[in-house]
Amino acid sequence: MQISAIYSALLYVSILLFLAAVLRHFLGKFRLPGLVAGLLAGMILAPTSLGGVLNDVFGIDIFQVNDYVDFLAEFAVILIIFAAGLEEGLAPLRSAGTLGFAGATLGALLPFIAGYVVYRPALGRDEALYIGAALAATSLAAASAILLERGVRGRGAGFLMAAAAMDDVVAFILLSVVNAVVQTGYISAQKTASLIALYSIAWIAILAASLATLKLVGRRIKDEYSYEFSLLVVFGLTAIMITLGFSPIIAAFIAGVSIAEGMSRENVKKLTEALVEVFGPMFFVVVGARSDVLGAGLAGITMGLVLTALATIFKIAGVFPFAYLYTRNARAALAISLGMTPRGETGLAIAALGLNMGVLNDVEFTAVVLMGLLTTIIGAVAFSRTAEWIYGGEVSSSRS
Repeated sequence: MQISAIYSALLYVSILLFLAAVLRHFLGKFRLPGLVAGLLAGMILAPTSLGGVLNDVFGIDIFQVNDYVDFLAEFAVILIIFAAGLEEGLAPLRSAGTLGFAGATLGALLPFIAGYVVYRPALGRDEALYIGAALAATSLAAASAILLERGVRGRGAGFLMAAAAMDDVVAFILLSVVNAVVQTGYISAQKTASLIALYSIAWIAILAASLATLKLVGRRIKDEYSYEFSLLVVFGLTAIMITLGFSPIIAAFIAGVSIAEGMSRENVKKLTEALVEVFGPMFFVVVGARSDVLGAGLAGITMGLVLTALATIFKIAGVFPFAYLYTRNARAALAISLGMTPRGETGLAIAALGLNMGVLNDVEFTAVVLMGLLTTIIGAVAFSRTAEWIYGGEVSSSRS
């Protein structure tokens, strides 16, 4: 018996989301972010694990990642990144200051360089570039969830959020450069530097133009159709930036920031939060479902552990000096650095992009997924134990 691909996709995603919700309930007792539950749900019911066994038992290919499942995942990740940009607009970028920008930049560049240097000889240039880019970005969603769950306040918490937001901007620019290098074959240092300058200027110019346009027309949009207009902005800007060679997640971030600054965002934010609540986990469950943990074997698991070590050590090494200069407290700086170790939506989206482009193979992709899962668990647990260190022990928390 066969079931149409679209209904199979809807049923599969529904089952994954239900399992993720159940796991989220139990993992919440350990104060782990919901994206961990989504990844685990996808891994458990992946076509290459229990999902494949259930397909054989029932004789129906329900547990499979087809084009419709991928479409839902792409929609979900755009929503997540859009929501991150919409949350605070330009405020985190403004408040980061020189130290926040420097910490975010070095905190992204060091893992990127480490991943590239370690894997360039064995895997090749393009694979190493995507792996390095996946190691670069802090999960803004994970950092936000940890701060909210722990009720952390103070200047240190503000630095953490600002640096995490700037970290994503640096990672987005890195991704643009990586895409250009992979697509054009540029390899010289001079050409790479020119690409960084070009894409940095282009990114800033597109952000400035989007902000100016939204400030001009956004306030004139009535609340009755403000959300439909925001979707038009998101996917219109996505189409434009894809044409220019940028990633769709970069467009989603710029759209979120621009709408936050140029429109009355409360109605848009409320509806976005509702959509993310329903559709947001789709990206993580599908990423988990596309990973082949069993098939990765010892090589994939070992690579995942090495990537986790690189991601954790070099993120802390990049963030800690500037967090210390900001807080003048070593324990607070370490807590901030630990809070920035989780990878999540951005790193996984970069890895998924590399897989879809045929640059990364299944083993490499699964290793990156394992890295995202492990760094999130490590970051969540370590930060929960050190949250009271932020700003020299100044923390307001509803939980002991």
